[in-house]
Amino acid sequence: MSSLFRSVPASSGRETWRYFTGQPRLELVLSTDRLVTGRRSRAPRAIVLLVTALALVAPPARAQSCSSSSASLASLPTWNAPLDRRVSLHVRDISLRDALDRLSVDARIRLSYASEAIPLDSRVCASFDSIPLGEAFALLLRGTQVLPISAGGEHVVLAPWESPDTAEQHARVPRVLDRVVVTGGAIEAPARRLTVAMNVVNGAQLSRYAEGNLAQALSDLVPGLWVWQSAPTSLVAHYGSIRGTSSFGSSYPKIYVDGIELANPLLITQFTPETVERIEIIRGPQGAALYGTDAISGVINIVTRHDGSNGGPSTVARSAVGAASSAYVPRAAITQDHAVTVREGSGAQSGSASFTSGGVGEYLPGAFARHTTGSAGFRVVRSRLIATATARMFASESADPSSPLFRDSVSATRAGQVIPQSVREYTVGGNATLIQSERWTHAIVAGFDGSRLSNLADYHTPLPSASGPDLGTAGGNANLASLRVSSVATLGDAQNLATTLTFAGENSLLDFRSQAETTSAQAASGSTVSSVVRRWTSAGVAQANVSWRDAGYLTAGLRVERNDAFGANRTVSTLPMLGAAALHDFGPLTVKLRSAYGRGIRPATTPMRETAWFDPRGQARLLNLAPEEQAGIETGMDVYVGKTFGLQLTRFDQLASGLIQRVAYASSNDRNQGSSSGSGAYPQPQPVPAEDRHIAYVFQNVGEITNRGWELKSDLNFASLALSGTFSTVDSKVRQVAQGYVGDLRVGDRMLEVPARTGSVSAAWTGGGWTTFVMASRSWDWIDYDRIALAGAFSNSTQTDAELVGQELRNYWLKYSGVTRLRASIGRTLYRGLSLNLSGENLLNRQHGEPDNVTVVPGRTLSFGLRAVM
Repeated sequence: MSSLFRSVPASSGRETWRYFTGQPRLELVLSTDRLVTGRRSRAPRAIVLLVTALALVAPPARAQSCSSSSASLASLPTWNAPLDRRVSLHVRDISLRDALDRLSVDARIRLSYASEAIPLDSRVCASFDSIPLGEAFALLLRGTQVLPISAGGEHVVLAPWESPDTAEQHARVPRVLDRVVVTGGAIEAPARRLTVAMNVVNGAQLSRYAEGNLAQALSDLVPGLWVWQSAPTSLVAHYGSIRGTSSFGSSYPKIYVDGIELANPLLITQFTPETVERIEIIRGPQGAALYGTDAISGVINIVTRHDGSNGGPSTVARSAVGAASSAYVPRAAITQDHAVTVREGSGAQSGSASFTSGGVGEYLPGAFARHTTGSAGFRVVRSRLIATATARMFASESADPSSPLFRDSVSATRAGQVIPQSVREYTVGGNATLIQSERWTHAIVAGFDGSRLSNLADYHTPLPSASGPDLGTAGGNANLASLRVSSVATLGDAQNLATTLTFAGENSLLDFRSQAETTSAQAASGSTVSSVVRRWTSAGVAQANVSWRDAGYLTAGLRVERNDAFGANRTVSTLPMLGAAALHDFGPLTVKLRSAYGRGIRPATTPMRETAWFDPRGQARLLNLAPEEQAGIETGMDVYVGKTFGLQLTRFDQLASGLIQRVAYASSNDRNQGSSSGSGAYPQPQPVPAEDRHIAYVFQNVGEITNRGWELKSDLNFASLALSGTFSTVDSKVRQVAQGYVGDLRVGDRMLEVPARTGSVSAAWTGGGWTTFVMASRSWDWIDYDRIALAGAFSNSTQTDAELVGQELRNYWLKYSGVTRLRASIGRTLYRGLSLNLSGENLLNRQHGEPDNVTVVPGRTLSFGLRAVM
């Protein structure tokens, strides 16, 4: 059998070319000592001194450039058709996936490859004119174990092969810092330039969690971020800590799907793993300069897959059925999770569609939860254009009975009653990237996201939701249309001094309406309460990234945003960001030191507060509350040894101000809102029956909160074994109380529901057709209300209204020692494309204790599933 190609020496007349595959560099940053206005930063000076010393004494890293060379072409083969077609490519810092797809379009071929064999998210820089296609592929794929092979006609396959110099090839494989990520728009950039701590969760990691449970995956895999394990009947996420707290009961990151902003981030509790390429997470206010209003806690960008089948299997189907034990029903509840995903096309033009459904049965009397998700997308690549489109629909409904742990309380009268809840969410949009030249790249993102909520139970007050006329259930809808246009210019010489300039403009229209759920009698009497809010946002962004010899980076950005929701006296906000980083390679070891400052802001009126955290009278607007703000600095170090070992250490110091709390007070009647100064409160000389209590709620700005702590993440890979761990400490305390505040907090108090420490340890092993995964995570030491005692006191006629509000609520604070989660799975490949999986959730069978003593979750859950790839 004749060979498809043979090696020959390169001719002296070969066209010149330049090519570079980015190797990891370690970035070093110079920090300032007073970046937070009005207070001294507590960033460790030792790190700053170490950064400075490294910058002065360490030799510069090899510059990132498309260097010229022709010596390495001497052993390249001659190419059979269609690999002999001439192509040209001039790109800098784009993903390998985009470079391969653009070459296939330019050469008019059909390209097939296995995505698992190629680091598609690694960055490349290449510049060559009129060279054979096979030669171009070989240059881009240098350091990988694949080689381009002509498969007949217009078809080219990137096939696995064994290199004669395996050690050298593995040494050239891009490291972790070579990953390409999205930062502030549709245009991708190398992760190594980042001066902030970013973590990435991929679809394979998410698939280890039942129903693609995004909340649990983020808690386990991202340091400094903890999402409480809510009951499956709760349809919104409940964030316990994102580097501390940025609000009361509503700390949450700003969330994007393929660059499309979501109107209500708390509705994203799960995501189909087969549709996820990666999830990028930035914690803290450092991302607000790019992402704008509402990003004071951080930003999550979910990047979905848009690749085709590339000539391989086009359909993935899975089905799992399980049983969840419970101490509150006589038999186990049935759980289900089913999904099918179809992909077609090649890298040049592809489309996909996915459908999932699942749910859990009666783990409490009358309880159930079920959900369905549908999504579709396509991607088109041309020589200078990359366009994608995304559509997603999510529907969920549940029945939420009262907790069986309530005793002698007003909620006990509702025991056995079923409260139906429902959520509908839909997202549609697209983005296009135009490569004008090697210097200029432009992008546009347009999208629409909407949600419909009905009858959501209120979990964010100390008293039971049936205890006050202002509470009960909430609902409404939110619609957000957004448009973002950005341009990136790459200037200078990467071997010495290079600059990347980003300019962006953004407009969005947010429309949300809150609606109280009412009985038919209330509806007939016209006593329903609703509010409508429309908010226009316009913003301009400018950011500069300066690099010196690919060893030091300086980032400075500014966002100027006009938003009427900031209040009558303030419609424009200025959000700055400043960061620096330095990196260096010590043989196989890569070290990066970084520091960054940022400031974020959140309006008092948000869709979450209006529709999911019930505000029937629109107090957040009527009281003209100040917006919530957070500013601070982070300083850290990253250490990598190729893709074998990684360590990320970060210290953060942030100041949050104006945080909004819903404060309970005793009123003379259920129509009296009281005042922010508490003048409406009155002592009741005689106890009153529970049905005659008069407790109302008012929104108030609390004051200032400090959030300080450490984050640690480490990964270790040994062939088929992967080990990972995270650990975080948070000190979130009240620094100052606002004048007129009548709630239960005092200066020096720890913030409620914020765990002092969180951590996780995981191990995954793959080999011989087997896959195993074990994950243990734990949160330690937080303070919350003793909700059982408080509900009992509410129904106890010896307690007055005044004894259940304000500073008296401190009598019902309870210190929770901690909770541990344990999950595991084992899988076996039965036949080509068919695998079996057994998984267990909540293996310690703990049904309550997180985040309070009344929330009940399903017990130990064991599932059996099959997965087929066709």
